[in-house]
Amino acid sequence: MPSRDDSAMDVRRRFGGEPATGVLSTVAVVVVVVALLFVVRDAAYRATASGAVALPSVVGGVFEVVAELGIVVLAGVAVVLMWRARSRGLEHLAVAVVAAVSTVAAYVLSEVVKGFVHEERPCRTLSVRTVASCPAAGDWSWPSNHATIAGALATAVVVMAPVWWRLVVPLALAVGASRVLTGAHYWHDVVAGLAVGVLVVWFGTWALAPLAHRLLVRSVASGPPAWRRLLGQRYVPRYAATDRPDHGADDDAGDDAGDDADQERERPQTD
Repeated sequence: MPSRDDSAMDVRRRFGGEPATGVLSTVAVVVVVVALLFVVRDAAYRATASGAVALPSVVGGVFEVVAELGIVVLAGVAVVLMWRARSRGLEHLAVAVVAAVSTVAAYVLSEVVKGFVHEERPCRTLSVRTVASCPAAGDWSWPSNHATIAGALATAVVVMAPVWWRLVVPLALAVGASRVLTGAHYWHDVVAGLAVGVLVVWFGTWALAPLAHRLLVRSVASGPPAWRRLLGQRYVPRYAATDRPDHGADDDAGDDAGDDADQERERPQTD
């Protein structure tokens, strides 16, 4: 017998199998990369920041714009896809809702980690000219919030509409790289931030989409018409599918009774 989650399992099939193996292998790769970048963090930062300063000022201005505008574009695409999910069924809407919640969770996790680690910005600890001014004291470096948000939004978009990866993946990488090019972060800050955003949204959506689907189904069944319209669900009166056959049966019974009466009147009198 099919389980009640069968209609929501399509979201999990998008991830290509069980999550544990993929998550563990990805985390292992990220840990190794971050560790290697941490070892050479000063040299890598100096080379990147100095190279960016040596470029024309217009190019440096582009780096600053990419960091902010890239996130705006990613957020805009995600919002459009979330709204479109309303018309594609509750399974797609469940994916969109969980992806949005996971994106917020990734940002909160990034802030919490930064508060514990307290890594100083490289533009404060190293004597290097940078394209952008250094953030205020107390605005910690690891992991990069911009990279976390960019990675989370890009993953949310890919989860909702995989075909968009050609736009959002390069854009998220550009946002992360721009944070080093402008002098605000080390490379390992950016890689860690991207990893946090991707993993939280990816695994959160895989794990919670079936639950969100069940909750949405229940809310549509018991919620007011305004809520159903907000979720893109049409209202079907309960009597539409159940009472009509009963009325039809009553009508047939009435017709049969009328036919019997006519036959009784037409029967010849024997007395």
